[in-house]
Amino acid sequence: MWSFDRTVQIEKPLVTFPWRSIGFYALTCQSMITFKERLVKETIVEALEESREQNPVGRILLVADNYGSHHAKLTQKRADELGIEFVFIPPYSPTLNAIEPLWKSTKREISPEIFEDKDQFRTFLTETFLRLSHRVSFTSDWIETFLPDVQKLC
Repeated sequence: MWSFDRTVQIEKPLVTFPWRSIGFYALTCQSMITFKERLVKETIVEALEESREQNPVGRILLVADNYGSHHAKLTQKRADELGIEFVFIPPYSPTLNAIEPLWKSTKREISPEIFEDKDQFRTFLTETFLRLSHRVSFTSDWIETFLPDVQKLC
């Protein structure tokens, strides 16, 4: 018989930083992820501008939750100018947003990792998000239900 009278603890150093990530999961064009310190209407507008810059041609139909900054007049005005249409999902219905399975898989890949610093974490998050965003399997049911006639535009 063998015993040890101490509790073994494994410490995983946590990386924290003041950025919030905003992901744009494009089903037919170029996905992107950006980082902002705060999620306010001005930073949402910046993210919309970055999305349009990455996808300069064609329609952008953005499925979004009911976060206040998405509904702000400034956000809606700039979205109209950029040719971005919002579709708001009902409250408490994250399964209707095609990006949720992508975020779940991204978090699953990040959770076992230990990062040396904020830059390494941000790079890993970006690379993981963009790599996984190429998998349409996250949205196959969503596409069949809501966009049965979707075509490759980009």
